[in-house]
Amino acid sequence: MERRKEEVQRREIEVDGLQATLCSPPSPCRACVILCHGLFGSMYSPKYTELSEELGRRGLPSLRFNQRMGEGGKQATLTQRIEDLKKMVNFARSLGHERIGLMGSSLGGCVILLFSSLHGGIHALAAWATPSRLESLLEGEGLEELAGDARKYRLLESVRRVRAPLLLLHGTKDELVPPHHSCELFEEALPPKVLLWVEGADHRFTQEGGRRTAVEFTAEWLKKKLLCP
Repeated sequence: MERRKEEVQRREIEVDGLQATLCSPPSPCRACVILCHGLFGSMYSPKYTELSEELGRRGLPSLRFNQRMGEGGKQATLTQRIEDLKKMVNFARSLGHERIGLMGSSLGGCVILLFSSLHGGIHALAAWATPSRLESLLEGEGLEELAGDARKYRLLESVRRVRAPLLLLHGTKDELVPPHHSCELFEEALPPKVLLWVEGADHRFTQEGGRRTAVEFTAEWLKKKLLCP
């Protein structure tokens, strides 16, 4: 039987200077899923709040957070975003969560893949609408520092070092990151791996139907990978 939504406890917290929300179901759990937003996103985006609720209904705690801002209000670099994710992983482990799952969308998907390739110790990864190459995503005024830092990373090479089960999910109507990016990542990734197309969904999953499909599939997949023997 599914847990009722109101049984999941939500706490606004601060982790090493970063704003975060910890969602905990009533029963203790050795696993936790950390949610990582994209370039101009926030942890309050519907896809993250809805996924937190679905995970909680399935008995999985979640931790979502807002990335730091760079100097002068600029976007944080990719290196800084990986460092911020490491803070959240360490915090989750300090709470006793031994099995860590990561979910990220767009640039957040890049961050979780790079983190897992660099640090390991992750038990499941769900990357939504993730670019295999960052050049087109990081064009624009104010993104020069982020784009320069991103040149240090080769995502297609890094994904070959990821050992955790991987879910790649992409909307067929993604107007910002064409779906072939997930095909390229899927081709390079090691098994076990799954690629799911969400028919008609755009880059931000703004349409409720496509978003619900993505949220429910991801929550159930993470539950199986993190809680099942």
